[in-house]
Amino acid sequence: MAEGYVQHQKKQADKIIRITERLYMERGMEGFTIGDIADGAEITRATVYNYFSCKEDILWAIFFGKMDGLLLRLNEKFKDANTTFERLRAYAEANYEYYNEDPTFAIFFDLFHTIFATANAKPEDFWDNPYNTSNWRPGKTIRMFTEHFHDGSVKADLDPDSTVVSYYYAFLGTVSFTFKNKDELSKFYGLDYLKVARTQIEWILQSIKASPPPPPPPPPPRGR
Repeated sequence: MAEGYVQHQKKQADKIIRITERLYMERGMEGFTIGDIADGAEITRATVYNYFSCKEDILWAIFFGKMDGLLLRLNEKFKDANTTFERLRAYAEANYEYYNEDPTFAIFFDLFHTIFATANAKPEDFWDNPYNTSNWRPGKTIRMFTEHFHDGSVKADLDPDSTVVSYYYAFLGTVSFTFKNKDELSKFYGLDYLKVARTQIEWILQSIKASPPPPPPPPPPRGR
C-alpha cells in the first residue's frame, strides 16, 4: 500500500515537472500559471501546491534533473582525465553528448539563466532539495578545475579563477548560440552545429594548453 502511494506521488510530481518544462519552453516564465500546469497535468491547483510551492521551485527541480544527467556524464569522462587540460576537454565532451541527447537543454538553460543567477543568494538548506541528487552547489563546476589547476598541462601565467570562469561562460555561450542556430547552419552551410561548436571550443582549449617543452639540444659532435 505504502509503496503504491509513493509511486503515485512520484508519477504526479513527474507529470507536473514534464508539463511545466513544456509550458516554460513554449511561453517563458511569465507566459503560464500554476493553473495552466494543473490543467495540463489534469489535476487541481491544490495538488500542484502539494508538491511545489511555486513555479520557480518546479523549474529548479527541472534544472537539478538536467544537471544530474550532465554530471553523470562528466564524472564518467573524468575517469580518464588526469590533468587540468584533459578535464577541461572532458567537460566539453560531456556537454556535447548531453546537448545532443537532450535537445531541450540549451533552450532551457538559456531561459533559466536569470533564475540561475540567484543561486548564490539561496540559503544553504535550499540545496538539500530532494531533486538535487547530485548535490550540486553554486561554484561546484568551477572548483572541479581550479583545484590543482597548475599541473603543467596549461600555461603557467594563467590565473585559475579567471581562466576557468571565462572558459565556462565562453563554452556555454558558444554551444547555446550554435544550438539555437543549428537549422541555419545546416541549411546555409551544410554543417552540424556540434561540429561548429567543437571547432570554436578547440580554439579556446589550444589557447590555454601549455606549450610542449623544447626538444633537447643535439649532442655535441664527437671528436675525431
